[in-house]
Amino acid sequence: MPRGRRSKKNQRKKLDIEVAILIMVGILLAVLIYTKSGYIGETLSPILGGIMGWIKYIIPVGTFVIAIFLAKDEDMDSFTKKIFQYAVLLLCITTIISVIEVTRGELTFNMKFEEVVKQAYYQGTKGKGGGAVGAVFAFALSKLLRKNWSNNCCNWNCFSKFNFFIWN
Repeated sequence: MPRGRRSKKNQRKKLDIEVAILIMVGILLAVLIYTKSGYIGETLSPILGGIMGWIKYIIPVGTFVIAIFLAKDEDMDSFTKKIFQYAVLLLCITTIISVIEVTRGELTFNMKFEEVVKQAYYQGTKGKGGGAVGAVFAFALSKLLRKNWSNNCCNWNCFSKFNFFIWN
């Protein structure tokens, strides 16, 4: 019986250490990203921007929120779950932002895949769009949907069916 108590205490200490590390990482990221202070801040901010776009500004806030939820939560297994959910959320947001960039004409998918990713990375370093990660998933999504959409439109004449449902 005492062994169970020790393991719960050890698990709680481990969780407290994880929360403290997340808070420190959040503070460090906030200082480096928002103020671009020092060599690391000047280097890290454009790199994160190129990778994730302007979502880089959400990363420190999300890190704090995860730390707060972990501090409040008693479940020891929730650390990896929350980090995974946060990563999936950021991935979805960057993909949506890249799709919006395509509809605005700021990013084109008429080029090769590597050129699209380079263009998205460059725009991300300037604080625009979803960065390279968003472009990768948006490119794959557009190719997948374009293929299925064109097949459906050719076979079933879906434009006329779609217009029929909208206007009637």
